[in-house]
Amino acid sequence: MQFNNEQHHMIERLVTELDEGNLAVFAGAGLSIAAGYVDWKNLLKPLISEIGIDIDKESDLVALAQYYFNENGRSRLTDHILNEISGLEEPTRNHQILASLPISTYWTTNYDNLIEKSLQKENKLADVKHRVPHLAQTKKRRSAIVYKMHGDKANPNEAILIKDDYEKYYRKHAQFITALSGDLISKTFLFIGFSFEDPNIDYVLSRIQVEYGEQNARQHYAIMRKVKEDNYTDLAEYEYVKRKQEFFINDLKRYQIATLLVDEFDEITEILNIIEKRLNYRNVFISGSAHEYGEF
Repeated sequence: MQFNNEQHHMIERLVTELDEGNLAVFAGAGLSIAAGYVDWKNLLKPLISEIGIDIDKESDLVALAQYYFNENGRSRLTDHILNEISGLEEPTRNHQILASLPISTYWTTNYDNLIEKSLQKENKLADVKHRVPHLAQTKKRRSAIVYKMHGDKANPNEAILIKDDYEKYYRKHAQFITALSGDLISKTFLFIGFSFEDPNIDYVLSRIQVEYGEQNARQHYAIMRKVKEDNYTDLAEYEYVKRKQEFFINDLKRYQIATLLVDEFDEITEILNIIEKRLNYRNVFISGSAHEYGEF
C-alpha cells in the first residue's frame, strides 16, 4: 500500500502518540465486521421488513428501530441483536494488534466483547464499563479501560437501540458523556470502523468544538473506506455519494479529525501492522559484550 506525505505524517503521529502513552481508540461496528458482525443497517433489515419498510430507502436507522419498537416492543428487537452478536467469539487480527499496543483507553458503541477478549489474549486485564455505576468502580491491576457507551450484549435490555434511548442518553448516561469529553480533550483518538453517524458522538464533538475551538482542540484521526464505484450500477449515483463523502471528510476537520482513506478493509490491518512495527523499532535496545575489544 502506497502512502502520500499526509498519510505518512498521520502514521508517524500515531506512533508518536503511542510512544508517549497518549493514544486512545474509538471502535465502531466496522472493526468487528471481519469477525462476522453485520453493520447496523443489515442488523435491522430483517426486522424492518416485517413492518413493511424498505430499509434501503431510509437513512435514519435509529428512527426505524423506534418504529419497530412502537409496533412490536423491545423483546424481539433485543433478542435479534443478541442472537446476531452471540456468534462473535474470536477477535480479528485488527483487534489483536490494537490490544498488543500500549493503549489504555478504548471506547466503543459495539455490544460485543471482542475488545475484552483480545486484551485477555495479551494477558491484559480489562476494566469494562457499560453501565453508569461501573464508572465509579476501579478494577485492581487493570491494564486498560473499555468504555461500552451503548451497553453490552450481557444486558441487552439496557442497550442503546432506539430513538427514545438516544433522547434520554444525556440525562441517564451523562457520566459517559462527561468521561468521553474529558478523554477527547486529553488524549489523541484513533476512530476505526466508525461512521460518525451516532448522535451521541456528534453532540460530544460539537460541544468540544464550541468550547475549545479549532486552535485549542486536540488532533484526532480516523480510518475509513473509500466509496467504491463497483458498489453502484449508476455512475451518477456513485459520483454523488463520492462527492458527499469528500464533503463529510472535510467537515470532520472542524473537529480536528484527519482521515486516512483505504480501498478495502484489509488495508486497515496493513496500516496497524506498520504502526506496530514502527513503534517496535523505536523501542529496540541493542546491547553487547566482548571479552576483549582490542584496539577498538
